[in-house]
Amino acid sequence: MASSVIFTDVELFLAHHIKDRLDAIAAGPPGLHQALAADVYVGNQHPPTRRPKSVVVRDDGGPTTGIVTAQTSAGFTVLAGDDDNPGKEATDLALLVAAIVAGSPGTEPGNPVAAVLTMNGPFKVADPSGQPRRYFTASLAVTGEEFTL
Repeated sequence: MASSVIFTDVELFLAHHIKDRLDAIAAGPPGLHQALAADVYVGNQHPPTRRPKSVVVRDDGGPTTGIVTAQTSAGFTVLAGDDDNPGKEATDLALLVAAIVAGSPGTEPGNPVAAVLTMNGPFKVADPSGQPRRYFTASLAVTGEEFTL
């Protein structure tokens, strides 16, 4: 029997991972980031209607680097706040999400992220809605699971 490798949907994993961490921060003891982490939409596509705070994860793919490893580039769009706060909430939320992504490598079952190789940003990006927007990318080393045919 031949064996092959199945790679996890990194986009879906990261969206769930970020949402879980934000929810844990929001539910935790009062602190600097508790209010920032509360009520954030996280998904792999923009919500159908504008939300006060949202994070959109996009997997841009990458090369297979070994028998059970690959590299992928992920993009993160963060929208938050209003024009009256010059983007501070969007910047703060983007920095918090970037820290969550940077801490995502692990060995627990279901976690495909072996390493964060590079991160770029967050950067200011104009959004047609006028809502403050930040964007950053991360290059990740990921692992797959053996699949026997």
